[in-house]
Amino acid sequence: MVRRSFLSVLLLALLVPFSLIGQQSIELGGLFQGENLLVVNEPSADGVGFCCYEVRVNGMLTADAVNSHAFEIDLTSLGLPLGKGVSVSLKHRSGCVPRILNPEVIQPSPGFELVAFDAFPSGEVSWTTVDEHGRMPFVLQQFKWGKWVDIVRLDGRGGSEEQVYVTSIQPMQGENLLRLTHLAPDGTLEVKGEARFQGDVPEPTMEYDQKSQVLTFSGPTQYELVDEFGTVVLRGVGNTATLRYLSRGDYFVNFGAGTELLKKR
Repeated sequence: MVRRSFLSVLLLALLVPFSLIGQQSIELGGLFQGENLLVVNEPSADGVGFCCYEVRVNGMLTADAVNSHAFEIDLTSLGLPLGKGVSVSLKHRSGCVPRILNPEVIQPSPGFELVAFDAFPSGEVSWTTVDEHGRMPFVLQQFKWGKWVDIVRLDGRGGSEEQVYVTSIQPMQGENLLRLTHLAPDGTLEVKGEARFQGDVPEPTMEYDQKSQVLTFSGPTQYELVDEFGTVVLRGVGNTATLRYLSRGDYFVNFGAGTELLKKR
């Protein structure tokens, strides 16, 4: 029985082509931007066939003509919507590596030209762009509580043509300073111009009920609670915040345009 098992394993090993031993792969991920990937595919190290022998996009085998010195990974034929996440896997033989000539087409870096950026006391904010480097989201930030805080996120449309975006924010009392950023998949930010206006709105107040452990604001507001170590432990937008899951201690409550100390006992 042992001898038969050994012979079976040996026969299986002999049936596997030598050129497929030590198979490797290149993995690439990003966002579909309407362009295809170009690959240089050298002959395999043993002279049998070419280096890359299989391509998969989002786990699906493609029909790309990999049996050549150069080929195109035809993403445009797959029906992917612009901005859709893509993962590309190129399987290749040992001793050689195919080269992707333009990986940047699915790994866009943030960037755009800002034509206009306006903000008004009513809370309406608008901006106009051209030459957006990919369909990446815009993050509108507001300076408050001594730092830049994300307040609105809108998906970018991409492309070289002019694009107009309109949104609204909750103004706060005094100066409202805003800036516009473009967010890449790797977290890189492209920061562009600033806009500001003077807000003339009532400053919200807060009350804390120790029994129900609910924090109530006098009006809708963006808020966050920061512990004594400077860690944000709770954030949100609204009229109330439930604190029953927070440990006892002192917290700084950032809301409206200012900060107050809260003692949870």
